[in-house]
Amino acid sequence: MGPPSGGRDLRRRSILISFGVITFLIAAYPATGNPGRASTEFDRIVRLMKDDRSDEARTLSFRFLKSFPKSHTVPDVKLILADTERSPDRALTRYREVSDTYRSYPRRDYALFRMCEIHHLLARWRNLESAAEEGCAIKGTPHYDEFAIFLVIALMQSGRYARAEQECRRLIERNHDYETLARSLLLLAQINRRATGFSRDYIATIRQITLGYTKSEALPATLFLLGEFYEYRKMHDEAYSAYTDLLTRFPDSPEAAEASKRMPAVIRHNPHRVSYIPGTTIVDATEPLDIHPEMEIPEDHASSPFYSISIGPFDNAADARDIRRVLRSFDFLQTIRLRRGYAIYAGRASDEESALKLKIRLAEEFGINGRIIRISGNGRQSYIYGE
Repeated sequence: MGPPSGGRDLRRRSILISFGVITFLIAAYPATGNPGRASTEFDRIVRLMKDDRSDEARTLSFRFLKSFPKSHTVPDVKLILADTERSPDRALTRYREVSDTYRSYPRRDYALFRMCEIHHLLARWRNLESAAEEGCAIKGTPHYDEFAIFLVIALMQSGRYARAEQECRRLIERNHDYETLARSLLLLAQINRRATGFSRDYIATIRQITLGYTKSEALPATLFLLGEFYEYRKMHDEAYSAYTDLLTRFPDSPEAAEASKRMPAVIRHNPHRVSYIPGTTIVDATEPLDIHPEMEIPEDHASSPFYSISIGPFDNAADARDIRRVLRSFDFLQTIRLRRGYAIYAGRASDEESALKLKIRLAEEFGINGRIIRISGNGRQSYIYGE
């Protein structure tokens, strides 16, 4: 989810994607006879791109824009320049120009889709949200599902779990594509995990994927999440079995690499292979809200009970720092390292009514849906109680 390794990777990816655009362009503007110099030059650009000669195509594209600024193919040429741009930020600028300038352009949704991809790679969640919403608003776009998924990711990564869940469920209700449904359910599970921890809703959604989407691309991630859930619950046989299945069936997946790191800790308990698909008994026995009682919070605040607003969790410290900068006007602001990831505690209140006002302020001023928590401690251990 982090940024791309360099401009060359983005450029290589863009060139590959651009072949789909070229196919569209050739179909839309066939080279018939000699309709004019602009058409001839445009056809040359398309052929150069098709032959993977992007540097020459870029040179000719710049020349084309200077020579034929009124040509009806100008948006297509600008899109090719964006697709072959080396810098992610310059590519975003070019895609934005196409999207904003040519509102009726048939490929405007493609420009927004590429913007979403880049914002996602760069972890720019607010920008991703904006581009995804624009894309969803385009009537009849074939990229609607991708835009909707990008929107859910942006909301989830920004800590606005209520709206993220709403948009995710909306996507599930309107969709009939097998892979999209599996991916949407996986996103819903991740939202549940961030909002309520290893909760009943979380494991119920994971169970739904393992039972109904056994051939989907979401299965490796689901097996890993199952193993993680069981490991957390100290159900070592089930954790071992889920991780083993993942390593056996999907050895080249990123999830398998992570599972292999966790296996030594599980194997120390001498586990045995068992059936690990969660049944209704496990789901019903799981708490609606999973509370972690041993989070690290500053000692000077641990001894006296108070209320705060919990935002997150965030996968890494950089994401937490970005939100902290946005919330710097709060008098109390702490970044907390959790068992996995980070959270931010914003504001300090002596009672629930004051805490509710803090929560409303976060929602109205910053668009962030935090959770009211009560923090108390005994000098050695801190306890956090959520809504």
